[in-house]
Amino acid sequence: MSDDQIRKRVWDSYIPEPFLSKVAQQRESPLITKNSALLVIDLYNLVFEGGNRSLQEEGLFDHFPATCGEKAYQAIVPTNQLISLFRDRALPIFFSTKDFEKAQKDGNATLRPRKTANAEDYKIFPEIDFEPTDNLVKKLRASIFFNTGLHDHLTRLQVDNLFIGGESTSGCVRASVVDAFSLGYRVCVVEDCVFDQNPVSHAVNLYDMQHKYGQVIELSQLEL
Repeated sequence: MSDDQIRKRVWDSYIPEPFLSKVAQQRESPLITKNSALLVIDLYNLVFEGGNRSLQEEGLFDHFPATCGEKAYQAIVPTNQLISLFRDRALPIFFSTKDFEKAQKDGNATLRPRKTANAEDYKIFPEIDFEPTDNLVKKLRASIFFNTGLHDHLTRLQVDNLFIGGESTSGCVRASVVDAFSLGYRVCVVEDCVFDQNPVSHAVNLYDMQHKYGQVIELSQLEL
């Protein structure tokens, strides 16, 4: 039995047989090629509000309904390592954030409860390795592709291979993965670099993405 087959996955506790075995065998490990790009989804200030605290802490969501607490902070180091892999190779990196101005008129990406926000809430969190020369995609809905022109930009760059990090696993990450797959890209989600408020939603959506739309790997598995 291969290492991939025996390696415990985050979804193992939630997925019964025979469904678990359907994703036990990994496909070939993805490579960062000259036709690759990185999408970093929605790592803005709002999801880091409240600090590096347990999501089980009483009252946290009452004050900071969008926070991902410790899960967001745990992803900072691996996300910056992933960004460095692409930056060192001069490969395109696309960050996304909410189009705050349009949202004031046209609504939000989801119906989940939220506080009254301001433009500063949707700036990329300072501890994330975002540079002014990186591409910043402002979006109104969950998918980074929806009415943003990103697909046309990637086509001009001859990108056919996408690596994805960011938040939330069950929301904007999954929506972007489904659209990327539907548009014909090869998709890889880097597990260390995605997170969600709800651990069950995180695990089950990673399973679904691995099963249906692409590959889910740990950063350490990424072949360079």
